[in-house]
Amino acid sequence: MGTKIGRIEQEFILNNLVEKSIPVELQVRKLHIEGVLLSIEADIMVFSSSSSELNSVQLGEAVTLFFSFYSNTMTAVCRIAKEGNPLQLKLEKGVYKNLKRKYIRVNPEGDIGLTFTLENARVILDFPRTREYESFDSEIFSDEFDFKSIESLINDFKVKAADRASENKIVMFRSRKPETFEENLITETGKCLFIPDTELGKLPDRKNSAAHLLITEDFFLNRDGTEKEFLGKTLRQVAKEIRKKYESGINAELYCPVIYHEYAVGYVYLANVKNRIVKFEEGDLTFCKEFTRFLAYVLDRNGYFANKKEVESEFQPEIIDISASGLLFTHPEKKLSELLGLYGDIQLTLKVGQRKMNILSRIMRKYEYKEQYFYGLQFLEIAPEDFRFLFEYVYGRSFTEADDRLWEGGATPPELEF
Repeated sequence: MGTKIGRIEQEFILNNLVEKSIPVELQVRKLHIEGVLLSIEADIMVFSSSSSELNSVQLGEAVTLFFSFYSNTMTAVCRIAKEGNPLQLKLEKGVYKNLKRKYIRVNPEGDIGLTFTLENARVILDFPRTREYESFDSEIFSDEFDFKSIESLINDFKVKAADRASENKIVMFRSRKPETFEENLITETGKCLFIPDTELGKLPDRKNSAAHLLITEDFFLNRDGTEKEFLGKTLRQVAKEIRKKYESGINAELYCPVIYHEYAVGYVYLANVKNRIVKFEEGDLTFCKEFTRFLAYVLDRNGYFANKKEVESEFQPEIIDISASGLLFTHPEKKLSELLGLYGDIQLTLKVGQRKMNILSRIMRKYEYKEQYFYGLQFLEIAPEDFRFLFEYVYGRSFTEADDRLWEGGATPPELEF
C-alpha cells in the first residue's frame, strides 16, 4: 500500500484538499467517481461529486480515496458513514504515499472462488478433530520436564502436578471418545477449560491475559453480547454447572487438551478438591499447557501415531479483496498458517464464473486478527489472456497501455534500487 504518513502531515494535506478544492477520486466496486472534499473534522470527511453514480454508494461500504498532492499520488481507505450527495467518509487506516502496488484492490463481486491444494497438508488419525493445530517439525526443549522417554515425562508430570493440585490425571482418546460436556468442550475448541475459582461460578472473560488459550465467556455469546447455545449449553447453564462443582467440593479445575496436528488426542486434568481450598493461577495453566506439548511430541517420537497418513488437501479460502496483480484472502485454520510461509510460492486456481485461471503466486504479507489468518498474495505467473480477463472483471473496463505505464491510482512507478 505504501508508507503511512504522520498525523500532523495528514491533517495538513487533507485540509489543503478542502481549502483548494483539489480533485479526488473515490473508487468503490468498479466505480471511479471524481469529486472534491467539502470539509473534514476528526476522521470524518465530506465528499461531493457531480456524478449520479454517487447515489449507488451504500452505507458501510469500504471505499478507496485517491488524490495527487504536489505530484505525489496518495490513497486513503475509508468507509461510508452517511449516504447521499454529499456523503460522509470515515477515515479508517490513515493516508498513505509512495504507493507500491501495481493495481488497486477492490472487493470481489459475483461468482468468484479461490482454491489451492497442498501436499501432505493433513494427517489422518482416528482421534477427535479440533479447531486448534500443533505440529512438531523440529526439536523442542524444556527446562521444566524430563522427556527422555514417555515414562520419565509422565512421572515427572505426576510429581510436579502433586505440588499444584490435589488431583491430577492424563486421559487419552485412543480407546474411547469424549463423553462429558467438559471433554467435548475442550475437544471442539482445542482450548483449555480453566476455572481457577469455582466459587465465582463463571468462565474467564476475553480480557484475561491468557484468553487466547482459554474457553472464555465469548464462546457462549453472540456478537451483540446476547447469549447463545454452544455445545447444547448457554452461559447461564455453564455458570450453574460451575457452581455445582463448588458445592460438590471442587474448588478449582483445569482441563488442558493434548493437541497433535488438528486432533485432540487426550487431555490433562488438575483439580483442587475438598480441604485444599487453593485457587489455580496462570502458572498452573502454563505448566499444563507446556506439558501437553511435550507429551504430544514424545508420543509422536515413540510411534504412538504410527498409523497416521499424510494426504494432500484442498483449501477454499475467502477472498477479501483482489486486484489485477494480487489478492488478499483469509482462512481460519491455524495449521494452514504453519504450512504457508512468508515469501513462499503457491499455485492458485481462481474461478470467475465459468472461467478457471491457474496462477502462480507468492505470499507477501501474513498476519492474524481475531483468530483469523490473512494472506496477501502477489501474482507471479498468469496467462496474458487470463490477465486481461481478470482486469476487466476487477475494474469493469479493458486494459490499456496507460494502465501498464502507471502505478496504483494513477501514480508513476516507484524508482527501483539495485
